[in-house]
Amino acid sequence: MSLNSRGYALLDVVLAVALFSLTVTGLVGVLQSINETSAELARERVIQHQLSSLLAETKVMPVSDMNSERLDEVTDINYRTYVESMEVDNGEGNALSDLYLLTAEAEFMDGSELQTESAKLIIYQPEQR
Repeated sequence: MSLNSRGYALLDVVLAVALFSLTVTGLVGVLQSINETSAELARERVIQHQLSSLLAETKVMPVSDMNSERLDEVTDINYRTYVESMEVDNGEGNALSDLYLLTAEAEFMDGSELQTESAKLIIYQPEQR
């Protein structure tokens, strides 16, 4: 083998290693991005499930007990429920009474920003007489 052909063989090896390292670097970046997206989606699912559960649990309580707040220390998400009375016209000029807007909120930090997710439910709960 001549000195010239050994130089080309070495250049081929160096180019192959460089191309391989660029490919691996790109794949690692894509995998990190997929992992971050998956973690965000999992957090969103947990929040939506918790908000739905809060609405389901709270809607059967007396109106006076519907305002609540708690911190999930594992996920560092603050959950809050509150109720507001609603007045809706029935279309004939009469007000529908005993309607309430129940809201469940989740507050959490996303990086350095405070984010809020919420779910709302209109409930009918007549006064106990």
